[in-house]
Amino acid sequence: MSLHFSVSSHANYPPLSARRETMPEPACHASKPVFVIDANLNIQFSNRGARALSGEGLGAPDRFTAADKEFMARLHSWLKRCRTGSMAGETRLPLALRCGRQVAIDAVHLESIDLFVLSVDDPEVAMGRKLDQVAEACGLTPTEERMLALIVEGLDTIVAAKRLGIAPTTARTHLQRLFAKTGTARQSELVRFVATYVEEPR
Repeated sequence: MSLHFSVSSHANYPPLSARRETMPEPACHASKPVFVIDANLNIQFSNRGARALSGEGLGAPDRFTAADKEFMARLHSWLKRCRTGSMAGETRLPLALRCGRQVAIDAVHLESIDLFVLSVDDPEVAMGRKLDQVAEACGLTPTEERMLALIVEGLDTIVAAKRLGIAPTTARTHLQRLFAKTGTARQSELVRFVATYVEEPR
């Protein structure tokens, strides 16, 4: 993983905290949650997605914290060793959110300004984003979109029909339409199509 930031110098660089309210932010569903912290865990910047994770025990208004104590111990160790030059400037650390969901934190040291970028890689959110992209690109109806989400979840048409409150035959019809719109022929292909979907640049 590589992140590129362009800054002038540490002396002339405006405090990130002062820019927190003015920087444009995409919807949290459209980008990864990102924190920028210093070596003392003070938050210099966080986007909307990052702040939304406070309810999951990750982050605070001014200081980066996590309910996962093992993760915090690893992060502290990495920050300390990173500043002494005995550790690489990039790492990936596993993290358990308060709800039990497993995510990963990709951390990068910005040596020029001695700050650290922490981005949250959440497979569940990433899959939700891909579902939205597929639904828009393939012109799915709301029911087809819900059906696709249930198929990706691993449910068969009978269980999916019960979840949607429709007849199994209707669910199978929706599945056939999903196959036609996505160019797939089996449920396994459909799931793989969503998991590997890459949105075309506009």
